[in-house]
Amino acid sequence: MRTSGVCIAAVGTYLPDSVSVTEAVRQGRLDAAEAERSGMLGAAVAGDTPAPEMAVRAVRTALGRWGGDTSELGLLLYADVYRCGPDGWLPQSYVMREAVGGALLAVGVRQGCNGVFGALELAAAHLRGGGSEAALIVAADNMGSPLVDRWQSSPGYFLADGASALVLTRSAGFARLLSVNSRAVPELEALHRGTQPLGPSGTARPVPLDLGARREEFYAGGDRPKGWKERMMEAQRELLATTLDEAGVGAEDMSHLVTPHASREMTDAWTSSLGLTLEQSSWGFGRRVGHIMAGDQLASVEHLLMAQEIGPGDRLLLVGSGPGLGLAAAVVEVTALPPWAPGRHARIPDAAADGRH
Repeated sequence: MRTSGVCIAAVGTYLPDSVSVTEAVRQGRLDAAEAERSGMLGAAVAGDTPAPEMAVRAVRTALGRWGGDTSELGLLLYADVYRCGPDGWLPQSYVMREAVGGALLAVGVRQGCNGVFGALELAAAHLRGGGSEAALIVAADNMGSPLVDRWQSSPGYFLADGASALVLTRSAGFARLLSVNSRAVPELEALHRGTQPLGPSGTARPVPLDLGARREEFYAGGDRPKGWKERMMEAQRELLATTLDEAGVGAEDMSHLVTPHASREMTDAWTSSLGLTLEQSSWGFGRRVGHIMAGDQLASVEHLLMAQEIGPGDRLLLVGSGPGLGLAAAVVEVTALPPWAPGRHARIPDAAADGRH
């Protein structure tokens, strides 16, 4: 989806301190060889701080940096992955009460680790349709459940805690959202389900999260489609080609690739598919904080800004994957350094002035 006229006005995160993989190995929670193989350095751990409370802190940061009138917000989208409170209760209402106020539409987005991409598509359509002047997206999770082993529940990832938030507007911001797309490969739905039962009787049982075991169940299943890996790679190529084309750029025009916070092997798979280098990816940051679920990409964008690794004219390709099987991508162009970021406040011409996009 082309998203001309949609700007990113502010981002904000809340990240607790990380526990190092060295400490996890010392505690016997992680095999030393696996730690070495992953290349990861740690995972942010929030302890008893609830995910919705981390969301409130990230939202307050984003809204403070934006500095706009919250009455201009017409939409709040809350993305999460794991259970974060009592059944029958909605975390987005808590965020509204604690940090936003007003009577705007507040909706939960359950798209797994691609939740922010789905929220970007929905928010961009809302803004372009004249629904309001601004929209708010937040992603938050605390994976500290006794049913989750953050070091081993999801092969290739160390599951971390944290929250990220973003304000989109129709008027001004430090970056333009040029395009965003998602692509589903539903024939691979069971890759993350395995043979787990559906329905109330199955979901009520306290079952530990073990995505590796579910993947093995999928591999062993008789209904596994032939050529499924090739189909997944084809879908990824199509998604990236469409997203870059809609943004009017090529992979070679990207200054940074913002990936999920995953192992070096998984990050290398993304960079090599685009002809980019590991140094051009968000690997250096992501390996230190771990996989904060749907919030990885927003946290990486904030880090790149605050570390002065990006500036006006830089283009970022954000990519993600999640259950479903879902793939997602977005292209962002930085147009200015926001007042809250270090460095000189330079600006490049607006799209309307230079005729681009």
